[in-house]
Amino acid sequence: MTKQQGDKKPKKFNFRKLKHLPKILNKIERKTIYALLGIIVVCLGFLIYFGYPKFLEPIPKNGGQYTEGIVGKPKFINPVFSSANDVDSDITRLVFRGLMKYNSNQELVPDIAESYEISKDKQNYIFHLKESIKWHDDKPLTADDIVFTVQTIKNPEYQSPLQINFEGVIAEKIDDYTVKFTLNKTKYTPFLTENTIFGIIPKHIWENIPPKNASLAEQNLVPTGCGPFKFKEYKKDKTTGAIISYTLEKFENYYDKKSYIDEIAFEFFNDYPELIKAYNKKQIQGIGYIPIEEQDNIKKKINLLNLKLPHYYSIFFNTNRNEATQYKPVRKALAHATDKERIIKEALNEQAIVIDSPILSNFPEYYPDIKKYNYDPQKAKKILKKAGWTKKNKTLWLENTKLELTLTIINEPEFIQIAEIIKENWQEIGAKIHIEAIEPTELQSAYIRPRKYQALLYGQLLGHDPDPYPFWHSSQNKDPGLNLTSIKRTSIDKLLEAARQEGRPKERKKSYKKFQEIITEEVPAISLYSPTYLYGQTNKIKGQNLKFIFTPSDRFSDIENWYIKTKLKFKNKK
Repeated sequence: MTKQQGDKKPKKFNFRKLKHLPKILNKIERKTIYALLGIIVVCLGFLIYFGYPKFLEPIPKNGGQYTEGIVGKPKFINPVFSSANDVDSDITRLVFRGLMKYNSNQELVPDIAESYEISKDKQNYIFHLKESIKWHDDKPLTADDIVFTVQTIKNPEYQSPLQINFEGVIAEKIDDYTVKFTLNKTKYTPFLTENTIFGIIPKHIWENIPPKNASLAEQNLVPTGCGPFKFKEYKKDKTTGAIISYTLEKFENYYDKKSYIDEIAFEFFNDYPELIKAYNKKQIQGIGYIPIEEQDNIKKKINLLNLKLPHYYSIFFNTNRNEATQYKPVRKALAHATDKERIIKEALNEQAIVIDSPILSNFPEYYPDIKKYNYDPQKAKKILKKAGWTKKNKTLWLENTKLELTLTIINEPEFIQIAEIIKENWQEIGAKIHIEAIEPTELQSAYIRPRKYQALLYGQLLGHDPDPYPFWHSSQNKDPGLNLTSIKRTSIDKLLEAARQEGRPKERKKSYKKFQEIITEEVPAISLYSPTYLYGQTNKIKGQNLKFIFTPSDRFSDIENWYIKTKLKFKNKK
C-alpha cells in the first residue's frame, strides 16, 4: 500500500539554520530585523521595569556583612561586667541572652524562658526554660547556668556593676529547666523589668576560672554565649596591641529567629572625627552614635535614626573635693546661673530637651510641679549675697573660702562647647571656673571610679524602670556604685528603698515625688538636658524600624529583621 502525499510528517524546524540567515538576507533586510529585535528588547525592558512591582516584590535574602564604627575599645564581652561600658554592652547584646528581653516595640517578652510565674506577694519568681537552647560550643543551656550567673554577679570578688540589683535575691534550681528566684526579706518592684534581662554566662566555662582572675580571663574577649551571633575573631594593632576590630558570625543553631546577615563587624576608633572619616571612605556601613557636631561632616549618603532614649546629663557636685559647693546657696545659685536653653540651642543643635529632675518626664513617676531653677543670673547673685559671699578681685569669697571649682568633662567638642557656656554663665555671677577635659578611655578609671573630680558633667542612663536607687542611694557613693554626688541623706535612702518594694503605682509615685522634691531642694546636681540618640546606617542596610530605645545597645533589638541582600518573589494575590 502506497503512502499518500498528505500523510507525510512535517519536518521539525531546525533553529541551528538561523545562523545562516544573515547570508541569505540583503543589507536592508538585516537592518530591519535588527531594528525589530532592538524594539522587542526595549519593550521587554520597559515591561519588566514598570510592570514587575505589580507582580513581584523584593524580600530579604540571607548573606552579607555589616560593619559598624564605634568610639572606644572592648574589654569585657561578658554580661557580668559589660554594663559599665557602652562598647562592651553593644557586643554583649548580640552574643548573650537573658531570661527575658525587650522586643523591637520595647515590650518585655520571654527569651531564654519559655514561661514564668509570679507569686501574689511578688517575692517568688519561677522561670521555665526553653529546652532547645545551645551554647555556641553546642553544649545545652540549663538552670545550672542561670543559678551560676546570679551567684557570680552577687559575689563581691567579681565587682560586678549588677551586684546591687541582686542583694537579697536567691536563685535556686528546681530541675534542669526550671529556676526559682526568691526576693529575701524585701520586695523589689522592678525585678521583672530590670533583673531578668541580664545575659547568662555558661557555668561549664566560667566555673573553672577563679574570681580573682575573672577580669583578666581570655573568655572576656573570646566569649561563649547563646545569642544570635558568636565570636569569630578580633584584630589588634601590631604596635600598640589595642583591639581595632571585632567580628561576630551568625550562630546557625540559634533557638530563635536567625538573622539574615552573616557577619557583624565592629571597627573601633579613638574619636568621632576619625570614625566619620572612615564612613566617608566607605570603610564602615554604620555609625554607632553620631555626635551633633559631627553631623555636617558626613559626606556620604546615610539614613539617620533619631531614637528617643531615657538618658540625661547633669553636673554632679563632689563636695568632698570642693569646699565652696558644700554650701547649699552656692549650688542653688549655680543652678540659676546655668542657661540650659542656650546649651541646647548652641551646643546640641536643639536635639535635646531641658530637664529639671533625675526622673524624666516620659516616666509616669515624674512629678511635673517640682521646683525649677530657671536661668536667672540676677537671682543667683542675690542668693549668694544673702548667704554672705562678697567679691574680691572679681571672685566671690565667704571668709576663707573662694568660689572656685573645676568642671571635669569628656574631651569631645560637644562637651567642650557646653562647658564653655557653663563657665561663662558661672563666671558672670562671680565664680572662678576651670575646665578639665579628659579622654573617654581615661575618665571612667582615673576620675569617676575614684571620684576624683569637683564637678562632673556626665550622663546617666535610666533603665526600663526609672528606679533612681543605683544613682542616688548613699550606699552607691563609692565605686562600683553609680551615685556620682557626695550627698548622703537618710530621708532619700528610705524613699528609694520603699519605692523599690512598693507594688502599688500610686504609692510608688508618692515616694518618688518626695524624692524629687528633696533632690531639687538640696541640688546635689544640676539637671541639664535629655538628648536624643542619633544612629546612622547606609541605605544598603534595611529592616531597621526602631523609634525609641532604653539603652544604646537596644538599637540591636530588631537585628533579626536587618538585611542587606534581596531576592524577588511573586506577590500573593489578595
